[in-house]
Amino acid sequence: EVRVHIEEGIATVVFDRPQARNAMTWGMYQQLAAICTRLAGDRSVRAVVFRGAGGQAFVAGTDIEQFTAFTSGEDGVAYERQIEARISQLCALPMPTVALVEGWCVGGGLAIATACDFRVATPSARFGVPIAKTLGNCLSIQNVARLRAAFGHQRTRRMLMLAELIGADEALACGYLHAVAETHAINATAQA
Repeated sequence: EVRVHIEEGIATVVFDRPQARNAMTWGMYQQLAAICTRLAGDRSVRAVVFRGAGGQAFVAGTDIEQFTAFTSGEDGVAYERQIEARISQLCALPMPTVALVEGWCVGGGLAIATACDFRVATPSARFGVPIAKTLGNCLSIQNVARLRAAFGHQRTRRMLMLAELIGADEALACGYLHAVAETHAINATAQA
C-alpha cells in the first residue's frame, strides 16, 4: 500500500511493499493519486517526504507481473498515460517535495523521485530504468524529458539504452541528488 502520515506540517508518504522492493501495483498508483489529491488541497502541509519501506528500495518500478495481462501495444500506451498522469500530479503539488532514497530507485520509482523537488539518498542507492533488459517498454516523452533535465543527455541514454544503474556518488556529482547521507543520518538530512 501507499500510506501518508502528517505531523507538524510535514507529510510522509510511504511506499509499503518491502517484500517486493516496494514495486508499485495498479492499486498503489491509485492510492498515490488519492494521496496527491488530498495533499494538494491541504494548506497545513508545508512539505512532503516520499520514501520506501524496509530500507532496501525507494520503489523498484512497477510490478512486472501485472504486465502479463496486456494483450496489445495499446495496453502499454494506456499504462504510460496512467503513469504520466500520476507523475504530473506529483509535480503539481504546491509544496516542496523530497524523495528519501535508500537502495533501488528504478523505473517508475525513478520517475517518482525525479518528479520531487529534492532528493537525498544513502550511499547504497542505485538509479536507473532497466527496461532494455526487462520488458523493453518505453517511457512517456515527458518522463524522458524529466530524466534528461535531471541527469543530462548522456547519462539518460546510458540508463535507457544500456540499462545501466547510476550510483549515488554519480547522481550527486551530476546534481540529481541534493545530498548523500549514511543510513543512520538520512532522516535528519531529509528533515533539514
